[in-house]
Amino acid sequence: MNNKTGIAPLLLLALLILLLVPATGFAELTQTEVSESLLCYACPGEPLNIDRCSGGDQMRAVISSMLAEGKSKPEILDYFVARFGDGILTTVPKKGFNLIAYMGPFIGLLIGIPLAIFIIRRWGSAGRKQVAEEDAVERTGTLDAETRQQIEKELSKLDEED
Repeated sequence: MNNKTGIAPLLLLALLILLLVPATGFAELTQTEVSESLLCYACPGEPLNIDRCSGGDQMRAVISSMLAEGKSKPEILDYFVARFGDGILTTVPKKGFNLIAYMGPFIGLLIGIPLAIFIIRRWGSAGRKQVAEEDAVERTGTLDAETRQQIEKELSKLDEED
């Protein structure tokens, strides 16, 4: 086997890995990336990356100074959460009671779908059972000629006695 043919697949693999690895791991963290995850404390519900009030300017200044110190995004977000609470984040953390809000719909589906299938099958079998009973009544409801004459005789006797 030629040495050049053995190197080509390795180079291709290395190139694919470099293309697939996200570029954000190598790039420096920016103020915009951090501010996208925060809400302005002065303007409730307003994302910090859109907000232009003085409160937002103060928060952006703090973010810039923390980035200059070399802090990571989680460290910066933790600082603001410690100061203002979880409500300062654009996305609520998936822990504690908030986890129920995230998992509730999935748990509901996991329980609800099998329950709905069970109930629908139960209704279907009850319907089939009712149809079978009606068929049995119809089959036994048809009387032969002899039995019908006997019933008519007895009914006429009852009418004569009254």
